[in-house]
Amino acid sequence: MATFPSPVLRPRPAPSRRPWAGGRLGDGIGELWLAGPESIVDTPERAVTLDELAEDLGETLVGRRGIERLGRRFPLLVKLIDAGDWLSLQVHPSDEVARRRHGPSAVGKAEAWVVLASVPGAVLITGPRPGLGAAEVREHIANGTLGRGECLDRPAVPGDVLYLPAGTVHAIGAGVLVYEIEQPSDITYRISDWGRPAVPGRRLHRDEALEAARPEQCALLRGQAWQLDADGLAAPEFALEILGPGATHWRDPRGETPEVVSVAGGAAVLAGDDWTEPLGPGEAVVVAAASRGYRIEAEPGTRVLVGSLPA
Repeated sequence: MATFPSPVLRPRPAPSRRPWAGGRLGDGIGELWLAGPESIVDTPERAVTLDELAEDLGETLVGRRGIERLGRRFPLLVKLIDAGDWLSLQVHPSDEVARRRHGPSAVGKAEAWVVLASVPGAVLITGPRPGLGAAEVREHIANGTLGRGECLDRPAVPGDVLYLPAGTVHAIGAGVLVYEIEQPSDITYRISDWGRPAVPGRRLHRDEALEAARPEQCALLRGQAWQLDADGLAAPEFALEILGPGATHWRDPRGETPEVVSVAGGAAVLAGDDWTEPLGPGEAVVVAAASRGYRIEAEPGTRVLVGSLPA
């Protein structure tokens, strides 16, 4: 059985090459997975995934809320996405659709975006165009004709926060860097790949998308200028907080939930009674649910993103 080297765990960032990648995360790197079920953590005994640690340690790592939701599995996924070109037009399934198509242990995928950076004129697709009826959306998906003209564009403004319930048709446009928190799932149904040639592992999923899509649903704006509505985002699937720069923030998981902590620009230091952990760009740490209270000291210009499970 694995043991914690410390109340705070540092997963290895996992880069993923994508055909649409920008250059901010490295050559050809479109996604950088910061923390999720398959993230590897080095313990004194061996290298293990967060899912394996969750299986071994249960509530100690994932907390009471994690056990209630997914049992002894790591319940969150956090990543960075750097788009040099358009990501595919896509949709993610609900838990119900995921389990029907992929088995009883599958998890759906609601997500939230924090726009970290964007080039002038960059946009996000956040749902079908208003006025386009559900039947018409489904017809476009079935025929492979759902495109920019049928979708709702939104300017990609740094500091904006959007919540995308499962079933939301969406895409990230060229020139956008996004922080994404989501359910611990990588199930994506591609409606269109904008004419890029099909390659193994990047097929279209029109039948699956028809089942998963909620044709009249759009992403919900939940914050602007790095300020979340009502000081936080508490969706049914996850919670997100943005902590301000140049300040000390006190935290206490209280045995309820793990906390995935990362930064947007600059650096921060996390410290408990007998541990200290620095945190820089492109990194995340996981604070175990059973950890005692700790503090986050954010440098000037640094915003700290904390993902957890809602009450």
